[in-house]
Amino acid sequence: MNLHLSEYFEVLSLVFAIIFYRQLRFFKLKPFLLLLIIVCATEIIGANVQWFNVKKNYLIYNVYLLLSMPVYFWIFMNMLDFKGYIKTIYLIVVTLVMCFLAINFLFLQGPKEFNVYSLIMVEFIKGILALMIITKLFREDNYEIGISKNPYFWIGGATLIFSVCAIVLFGLQRFIVLNKIQIEGKSIYRVIVPLINVILYSSYCYAFYLCKKLTSNL
Repeated sequence: MNLHLSEYFEVLSLVFAIIFYRQLRFFKLKPFLLLLIIVCATEIIGANVQWFNVKKNYLIYNVYLLLSMPVYFWIFMNMLDFKGYIKTIYLIVVTLVMCFLAINFLFLQGPKEFNVYSLIMVEFIKGILALMIITKLFREDNYEIGISKNPYFWIGGATLIFSVCAIVLFGLQRFIVLNKIQIEGKSIYRVIVPLINVILYSSYCYAFYLCKKLTSNL
C-alpha cells in the first residue's frame, strides 16, 4: 500500500478520534469520526488507484467533496452553536452550496475532471466559518479554559490556514501549471499540499487530546 507522510497524520487523527470519541461528544465534535473515516478512505484509495486500473483519481476526490462537505457543515454548526433564524439561514446556505457542488459534479466540470470550482468554493466557505469560530472565541474570552487550550481554536486555526493555502494554490492552478512553478525540482503541489495537510491533521490530533484533557476531571 502506497501512503505518504501526510496520510499517516490523517490516519493518526482518525485513531485519536476513535480513542477520544467520548470526550469529542462532550465538545459536540463527534462528527469528526465520520469525517476522518471519509478522509482516510479517500486518501488510501486515491493513493492506490492502480489497484482499480484507474489512471486518474479525479473522480475519487470529486466524490470526496460531495461526501465530506455536509459533515464539515455539521461540525461547524455545532461549534458555532447556531440557533433560531441564524440556523435557518445557515441551513439554506448549506442547501445552496450542496446543490452547486452536485451541479458542478454532474454537468459543469463533470466527474472525470477535477472539480476546481467546487474545491475553491468549499475552502472559501470553510475559511469563513473557521474565522467565525476564532472570532467567537476571542469575543467570549473564556478565562477558565484559555484560547490556546480550547480545542475549537486549534481546529479553527488549522482549518483557516489550510483553506487559505488551498484557495491560493488551486485558484492559481492554471498559472502554476503553465509556468511550471516548482520547489527544488518538485511540483509546488507536492511540496505545499502535504505540508498543510500535516499541519491540519496534527492540529486535529492536538484538539482531540485537549478534549480528553479538559474533561478528565469531570
